[in-house]
Amino acid sequence: MTKHTLKRESLLCTDPLYAAHALGHDYGVDKLAKDLFQQPGVMYNKLNPENDSNHLYLRDAIHLTELADDDRILSAWCHSRGGVFVKLPESVNCDEELSDQLLLISEQMGIALAEIRDSRADGVITPDEFERIGRELTNTVREVLSLKAVVSSQVRELHTEQSLSRNLVNTTKVSDPLPINEFKKGGLVNE
Repeated sequence: MTKHTLKRESLLCTDPLYAAHALGHDYGVDKLAKDLFQQPGVMYNKLNPENDSNHLYLRDAIHLTELADDDRILSAWCHSRGGVFVKLPESVNCDEELSDQLLLISEQMGIALAEIRDSRADGVITPDEFERIGRELTNTVREVLSLKAVVSSQVRELHTEQSLSRNLVNTTKVSDPLPINEFKKGGLVNE
């Protein structure tokens, strides 16, 4: 690659440097350079994974990710470390969102299994087919992990008789001969 050329490569970005390269191409290297107060030539070099003169530092990667609102660098880094990046939902308040996430998991699992079936149709799974299978399975894992976030947003404390008595013990003052106010708050005394 030349100094000022960022060629579009059609590959699954599993390397953070190549993900930064793709982000630079999509967002615009000159625009990134201007927005980050850097010389365009330096930015081209930083985003070129084959360049050894300028390096993309963690601070740069964070700024690029935030500025472009693009998670490709994070996703590639997670993948290179054996994980997946899962964006948590902003807020989940209803059972409908839980149902929708379960449907998304089923749909994505179907896509992944169809990819495996199609790849095996001729009796051989090629490296390209294996890459597509891996991509769909990673997407399936991402949806399953998103389900955890949806479920965790619905966790609430169940108020049982035991938790009410625990609260009563924790809020009763030693000087109170009879904690009648606490019984009223808990609904144990009818007025």
